[in-house]
Amino acid sequence: MLLSSVRQARRNAARRAGFTLLEVLVVVAILVVLASVATIATTRYLEDAKKTKAHLGCKAVATAIESYTSNAANPTSTPPQQPGELIQPSFGGPSLLRNGEQDLLDPWNKQYVFEQAQRTDGTEYVIVYTTAPDGTKISQFGIGPAATPTW
Repeated sequence: MLLSSVRQARRNAARRAGFTLLEVLVVVAILVVLASVATIATTRYLEDAKKTKAHLGCKAVATAIESYTSNAANPTSTPPQQPGELIQPSFGGPSLLRNGEQDLLDPWNKQYVFEQAQRTDGTEYVIVYTTAPDGTKISQFGIGPAATPTW
């Protein structure tokens, strides 16, 4: 009798030694939910970082355009007609962009667009912009609604 109760105790202990299938499935389900939330958040932060990088790239190109127009060697003091003129200015001299052609590409490998615009007071300026894959406009002035100056 004592021997059978010892065997029964060992069997009961062996049965509870592991996890049940239901416990394992609950843990896996929780891990899947946490992983999907982390993936969505990470993707959103990466897109926001690319938009910020594009904004900074627009600022860098706008600064290069200002340098181009205010350069003493530039006889006409007009902005460049093509992006390549920032790398090899028509009046000579070194590239106005640190990384050359790479600085003319946004984080989505599209070339920055720049065009002449005019303020309400009649002064001219150059706006450098690009568009994110989700349609957000980005310029040297900001991201989204702030990308277009209202002056």
